[in-house]
Amino acid sequence: MKRIFFFGFLLPLLGILEVSGQVPDTDSLERVLPNTEGNTRLVLLNELATFLRETKQEQALDYALEAEKLAKAQGDKSEEAKAKENIGWIYYRQGQWQKSFDYSKESYELAMEVEDLQEAARVLNNMGALYYEQKNYPQAIAQFKNAYRLSEEAEDLYTTIRSLNNVAYNFTLIDELDSARFYAIKAIEANEAAGSPYLTAFSHRVIGDIYLKKAQLDSAEYVFELAWEMAVEQGITSFQASILHRLGNVYLTNGKIDKAKAALDRGLEISVENQYLDEQSKSHKYLAIYHEKVGDINEAFRHQKLYLQLYDSLTDQSTRDRLALMQGMFQDDLNQSELDLLLAQNENQAAKLAFNRRIIIIISVAAIVVLALMIWLYFLHRNVKRTNTKLLDHQNKIQDQNADLASKSMELEEINQTKNKLFSVIGHDLRGPVGQVKTIVDLLIKGELDQEEFEELLKNLNKDVDSVYFTLDNTLKWSMAQMEGFKINRTIVKLNAVVKSSIKLLDSMIKEKGIHVNNQLQGDEEIFADRDLIEVVIRNILSNAIKYSNLGDEILLSADYDSDSCVLCINDQGVGMSKEQLDKLLSDEYVFSGSQLGTKQEKGSGLGLQVCKEFTRLNGGELSIDSELGKGTKICIKLPAAFLVNN
Repeated sequence: MKRIFFFGFLLPLLGILEVSGQVPDTDSLERVLPNTEGNTRLVLLNELATFLRETKQEQALDYALEAEKLAKAQGDKSEEAKAKENIGWIYYRQGQWQKSFDYSKESYELAMEVEDLQEAARVLNNMGALYYEQKNYPQAIAQFKNAYRLSEEAEDLYTTIRSLNNVAYNFTLIDELDSARFYAIKAIEANEAAGSPYLTAFSHRVIGDIYLKKAQLDSAEYVFELAWEMAVEQGITSFQASILHRLGNVYLTNGKIDKAKAALDRGLEISVENQYLDEQSKSHKYLAIYHEKVGDINEAFRHQKLYLQLYDSLTDQSTRDRLALMQGMFQDDLNQSELDLLLAQNENQAAKLAFNRRIIIIISVAAIVVLALMIWLYFLHRNVKRTNTKLLDHQNKIQDQNADLASKSMELEEINQTKNKLFSVIGHDLRGPVGQVKTIVDLLIKGELDQEEFEELLKNLNKDVDSVYFTLDNTLKWSMAQMEGFKINRTIVKLNAVVKSSIKLLDSMIKEKGIHVNNQLQGDEEIFADRDLIEVVIRNILSNAIKYSNLGDEILLSADYDSDSCVLCINDQGVGMSKEQLDKLLSDEYVFSGSQLGTKQEKGSGLGLQVCKEFTRLNGGELSIDSELGKGTKICIKLPAAFLVNN
């Protein structure tokens, strides 16, 4: 009786919250949760997950996962669909797009199975968001329109307005501004008609974007200010940050410099506090323009540099996540295609078996009727047998061809992965330095840098050029080593001469940090190797030692013979590495990921050490690393000694 009374109280409460569009007192709902069980607990878990998924994601995920398990146990497909939709949305917010796609797909299938149009519409919004992340805006718009149609039919006001806003925003991204304005206004009208403040800041922000793209700056300024007030009133910090950098941009364009500075500073503060990286990036971008306008070149350069760093990081992460999601969706389609093919093959085989049974029956009846017909059927059977043999041979050939295609597909995938990694290194390591060089050159051309400012930035410019040179040189050398037909030219090489050449090349980096390089080679050490490749190896190891050394440290170079090999060791007193870092660097797989920043924030890609490993192996040598975090690193390369050739 107690359970019946509680459930009767709970349903009206949840209904009122859904209609009003307000966030409930989740604390009171959580207090009654331990006293519930069965279907009452299931409904409450799903409602809590829905209410908390934008603010307390980990807690909401726990509720949704428990709801999914409980719904399966009770066989309640409608509530299971709601649980999976919540899980899919939380994974979307966390950037786990493949998991989001899988859960959303399962939720949609369950919702359609039980004809739950309201839940199906919400899931379609999730799917549209995933297509948006792929930058497939037409497909995203199609999903959001389907969500709008189903939510209208289900009379779900919240999802209707959410769908309209999403359609409007995606239309702005493809510059169909009239369509965007139509759907945004429709969302606002639906809000006003219901007397409920659903996502009004979002709708007005979209209209502000439209006015900004049409260069109607006064209208854009007014609408953005209105949207900002709504976002503050509704307490949505993500919308506050996204509106403020837009408002700052409009103020800058309208010549309202002081207002622009205030808006952008506030937007940056909110973005940093809540870790909204995309909004941070845009705030830095417009602050760089502001400082350029007021003549503060150093501050403009600082904000431009921060903008480029954040933009590069966001672009790389977005690209990797988008590729992973596209691969997952492609695999899902592939699995479905394979399933359809197997079903078709099974139906075809069943038809053949049925046909053979009919033939056998006809043959049996005919054998009884006349002997002559039996003889004719015998020859017919022999022909069928011959045909089956040919079919089996043909099937074996097809299987062999499939195996060959699979092997070639794997080879092609490995080549494509290597290409993608190489392009990722070039794009990531060159974009930032080249972008900063371009910024300085643009300032010089505009005459906005005097001699003193130019000399102050010259050191940064030199570092950027050195970084580009090292990246290009390592990439070129490594790429040549991967080419088919690449040959090495092994000769007798005086090791000390190569070491001295590398020290001389890196002299500016050594002097900048005040590092003492102690070369203890005797001068008579000789190895049998390709001089160009070994010079690249030594230069990269020495460059890393300098990069991770502190000011005034010492770098020790020594060499000794070990049986039929010569071992060169480079020992620094720098930051060192953990065991996990060592295991990653020494693994057989190539790792093209951004390396740890140096002691003076020097950047790198991790390609240099991979080049060292590859070139050492090509010369018949071995590379070993001994390191301890905070105490330095010792890297040794073991190469064939020259006296082996003489002997």
